Amino acid sequence: MKKFYVVVISAVLILLAGCKSTIPVPQYVDQPVAQYGKEVNTSKDIERSIVRAAASLGWKTKVKSEGEILATLDIRKHQLVILIKHDDKNLTVNYQSSVNLKYDGKKIHRQYANWVTNLLRAIDVQNVTK
Repeated sequence: MKKFYVVVISAVLILLAGCKSTIPVPQYVDQPVAQYGKEVNTSKDIERSIVRAAASLGWKTKVKSEGEILATLDIRKHQLVILIKHDDKNLTVNYQSSVNLKYDGKKIHRQYANWVTNLLRAIDVQNVTK
């Protein structure tokens, strides 16, 4: 009987460990921009790629200044706002604010990483298929 309780408790602990809902806020600094062949992207090309990629995934964008785009994603009761800084070679994504993503200054809901990674991949696709 004791062995049964040990197995049950172990199974519950394993399940609870898999349910972790927050992660340290990932840093996306100087992410290289995808290039196709010898064609050189301008900063304006990258801006267009960011706006197109964001729109394709449901993000709303606002160009703040040259090299800076504010992107907002609203999903159900959640909202995420990021600032994308870019030049013709690199992107940096900075967390700005969120609603219902359990942000505490150091950690955030694990979905944050998925949403930003998907956006970065979509930007790369836009850069090589313009």
